[in-house]
Amino acid sequence: MPEKKIFGKYTVHKIPGKKTVLRLLEKRDLKKCLDWLKDPSVNMYLSQNFREYDEKKELKWFEFIQGSNNDIVFAIEDIKTNLHIGNCALHKIDWGKGSCELGIMIGEKDYWDKGYGSDVIKNIINFSLSNLKLTKIILNVYSYNKRAIKVYKRFGFKIIQIQNKDHFYDGKFWDTLVMEFGEG
Repeated sequence: MPEKKIFGKYTVHKIPGKKTVLRLLEKRDLKKCLDWLKDPSVNMYLSQNFREYDEKKELKWFEFIQGSNNDIVFAIEDIKTNLHIGNCALHKIDWGKGSCELGIMIGEKDYWDKGYGSDVIKNIINFSLSNLKLTKIILNVYSYNKRAIKVYKRFGFKIIQIQNKDHFYDGKFWDTLVMEFGEG
């Protein structure tokens, strides 16, 4: 069970917030993650369709992440119960440019609209800026994900690009918003 991972001179430990704790994703988390990825009501917000994903592909991805110095994937736990409720990741970290891509998924639907995602966003921004010394965080969000867009804007993310009608969901094409926090 990894308690920490070293990225250059930065060591990643557990990151506590008010409602959540971020800890490094572990192999034991993968079954639950796979269930979330295959759930259509969760999958609709993700960057790709994972419905055909299986244990073998998930394990291969996990092994890649474990060996990467440019990706950090956290399990999100409820601080009170230690229940694994989702994942959060910093991908494509460019240490030279000080940038990364953010991804977040609250897979446990009982935790939606209760401030857990906001707590994670606040913590991951603080961690990225303070501990990793990153200066720019980019993310993609679909135009129908109104609650996520509202949260991102509240924390200072700005829309820097709109990819018109590039995402097909529920029988129609939707825009993808590219949002950025930090130096533009």
